[in-house]
Amino acid sequence: MKVNFRKYFRRLLAITVTVLLTVSPASAYADTNTNKENVPSTVDVSDFAWPTGPEVYADAAIVMEASTGLILYEKDIYDKHYPASITKIMTTLLAIENCNLNETMTMSHAAEWDVDFNSSRIGLVEGESVSLKDALYAVMLESANEVSYGVGEHVANGSMTDFTAMMNARAKELGSVNTNFVNPNGLHDDNHYTCAYDMALISRAAIMLPEFRTITGSRTYTMPATNKNVARPLANHHRFIRKTLNYDGAIGGKTGGTAEAKTTLVTYAERNGLTLIAVVLHVDTGLHAYEDTAKILDFAFDNYALYRIEDTENINNSGFTSLFKDFPAFVKPEQSPLRLSSNSNVVLPVTANYKDADKTITYTPVKEFVHGNNVVGQISYSYAGKYVGATDILYYNKEYPLTKAAFDAQWPDYLIPPELVFKDSETNVTLGSGSSEDVPVDSKSTHEKDSKKQGSSVLKPILLGATATVIVLLIGYYILFIELPHRKRRRRYHENHKRRMDSMRRNYREDYIE
Repeated sequence: MKVNFRKYFRRLLAITVTVLLTVSPASAYADTNTNKENVPSTVDVSDFAWPTGPEVYADAAIVMEASTGLILYEKDIYDKHYPASITKIMTTLLAIENCNLNETMTMSHAAEWDVDFNSSRIGLVEGESVSLKDALYAVMLESANEVSYGVGEHVANGSMTDFTAMMNARAKELGSVNTNFVNPNGLHDDNHYTCAYDMALISRAAIMLPEFRTITGSRTYTMPATNKNVARPLANHHRFIRKTLNYDGAIGGKTGGTAEAKTTLVTYAERNGLTLIAVVLHVDTGLHAYEDTAKILDFAFDNYALYRIEDTENINNSGFTSLFKDFPAFVKPEQSPLRLSSNSNVVLPVTANYKDADKTITYTPVKEFVHGNNVVGQISYSYAGKYVGATDILYYNKEYPLTKAAFDAQWPDYLIPPELVFKDSETNVTLGSGSSEDVPVDSKSTHEKDSKKQGSSVLKPILLGATATVIVLLIGYYILFIELPHRKRRRRYHENHKRRMDSMRRNYREDYIE
């Protein structure tokens, strides 16, 4: 029985070329349909009793866990109060997020003269230049009001109205519900207010920044000499950091106080993997503020435990199989491209069982996969109806695709727009579809050289892929239409030759051998 090698090889080659040209790593694995899968808990925890916290002097108080945002203690957390100088946490947050700490900040006339001279200051004057880093140490440690004003002007690169607009916009972005800022330092204004919950959200965003963590946790700092003054020693006003009061695990914080706000205090503390944020507002005395803070932090540390999701979950468990429509049988579980995001946690009362937490899996469509981790879903955890943590489900893409975002970032404005290179399914526009008038011509030769250099670096992966495809097609053509027909002809020649020789031998025997 003859086998048609040409037919089967042609099919194999067509399949191989199709896979090379059209199949992306993501399409082999990820199911981008938005869906949810609830994994029921093993026991009924609907009547679970959450721990009850202590009584405090503060009119409003909260303890929030930093990694999850879970509220571990609360008292009137949405009531409006004046924040006083803990406002400076927001000022410092915006400065770090929007500026380089090595930038030089110069004090304006308004920064020196429009701030109450009887309030907390370190004596910076008009025209004095300091680095933004030094300024933030003055803001957070010595609570310098005139420096806060200067920082606000520098960050906004404009008026104080511009900066307070940035403050309020960032507060809303973080999820605040009852906050309005009108200055960067917290000096009293009837329209300058917040609530314990909002201050915890702002403080949580700030402690995520390494620069802020370093500043707020510093006991002392020396501001170098400037063009107007000698060097200044700075000391943290927070008693847990300054060590005039002891609290095990305190890593930072900010003090505040005015006649209207009374005492306000934000404190960061870490123990047993838990990073907690305590906020107390409108406390009658400073000592009571620290006493309240220690009590509610101790309550949270004693009654809650943190579980790292990455250590407790197996991405290949049956609960995650529906993330894929098809999963190649030859891929071992330990080689799965799925991962869980690191530093994701669940916080539960110490009396609760982690296995009893409810899981909700949400799938996230991905329009364009990039190299490395791509978020394809999320697992959200709840216990007794209360959110207790979440983690992202990541698809690790080992390829280096030239995405539109990467192309746009590398391609100069004066060359062909990315829209002409990346095909759009609706307009079917491809490279070269525009006329010569679509490509601006730069008169300078240096621009032409730069464009060629950058263009070649961007198009190199495309050219390599096209070259590989052409080579594969040429090899296939040679095998199918040259090598295989030649072998077939040679095989037929040998078969015909054999038949002729056999015929000659038979005739010889018949003629001469009797």
